[in-house]
Amino acid sequence: MEIDGRIRFSSDQENFQKLLEDEVIGTLAKTRLKDVQEDGYRRNLLGNSLRISKTIAPSLYNQVTSAQTKLGLEDKTIEIYIYNDADANATCAYLGGDRIILTFSSGLLHSMTTDELNFIVGHELGHALFQHYALPTHGILDDGRVDAEQAMRLMSWSRRAEISADRAGLYICQSVDAVINSFLKLSCGVADPMITFNRDEYTRQIQDLGGMASNLEDTAHCYSSHPFNPIRVLAAELYSKSAEYAELTGLESNGDNLSIEKVDEEIDKVLDFMEPVSSDAQKEIVDLCVFWAGAWIALADGAFVEAEHKNLKEQVAEEIYDRNIVELFGTNENKIAQAEEKFYQSVGPLKTLSSADRCALVQRLIVVARCDQHIDEKEYAVLYKVCNELKVEHSFVEQILNFLN
Repeated sequence: MEIDGRIRFSSDQENFQKLLEDEVIGTLAKTRLKDVQEDGYRRNLLGNSLRISKTIAPSLYNQVTSAQTKLGLEDKTIEIYIYNDADANATCAYLGGDRIILTFSSGLLHSMTTDELNFIVGHELGHALFQHYALPTHGILDDGRVDAEQAMRLMSWSRRAEISADRAGLYICQSVDAVINSFLKLSCGVADPMITFNRDEYTRQIQDLGGMASNLEDTAHCYSSHPFNPIRVLAAELYSKSAEYAELTGLESNGDNLSIEKVDEEIDKVLDFMEPVSSDAQKEIVDLCVFWAGAWIALADGAFVEAEHKNLKEQVAEEIYDRNIVELFGTNENKIAQAEEKFYQSVGPLKTLSSADRCALVQRLIVVARCDQHIDEKEYAVLYKVCNELKVEHSFVEQILNFLN
């Protein structure tokens, strides 16, 4: 198997091909590549930054050429520039043909160790290895002819392309610690020895990301071209445990020896945290919250009567009702506490809904509460607690009841 086949994230390759086959995106990509012009970009670099050679910056020059050889990119002509910027950044630009420009900010070079810089160099050249330049994402988006769905597909692929490039960087530096420290410095500006990395705590940070993934109105991350740094750290660690990485590097296996298919499957799961929630998933999230809030209200006066059962069943999908009513009337004796706890667990993603959608959810619960033509003080109290969580004014409850009456 060629080196790129041992490194490249399968989800990157698959989405890359699908996007190139898309009539609009594929045409725009080809047009952008034909229009590649080196003059403006290269002129700016020549005028405002330092082009390095083996004589001017031998260490960095050798790091780049060594990684170039290791990745099988000897046929590429690479120019290397350093520019003055406190922010840590590096780029790989394609100029057509076999020409590539790498840039490194002064802030990056000051902050990274040799191993960490090897990771950065390998990452940037990884983009060239996998020919990611064939899908110039931002250039395609700037054209204005892609719709929102196509834009999200492009960003979703771009995040997967970054995972592939990170793997190339790991292959070059062959140090998971260097990868971790690089991302710590990019995330918070410092790393070892000031920061002692704890994998378990960082994993909890990823879990918190997962818990927020279903926020229904918060979609800004869906248009991000890069994965969240905790996800990238996890992905690099997983790849380092693969049989392919062990064979490629000749390093002794750490005992995991995971199949690359298993590694890719796990990475796809966490990358899903940055994908938009489907309409079906949105409905299920809302219905789940309505069920537990409705059950809490119905139980508040001490009796979950038949009319309340029937009305709640009409408010949510049948599968949601059937599955959760069994859980509610299982072995837990304190059903009110259970319903309350489940409501608070399920309401989080709904706090980002529009005001109209949050009010619509409360309206569904008011219908459940008054199904027996009476709402007592305990049911009112629960309704108001639900309103507090959803940031709906208590007066809205009275407005709906007056309308229904």
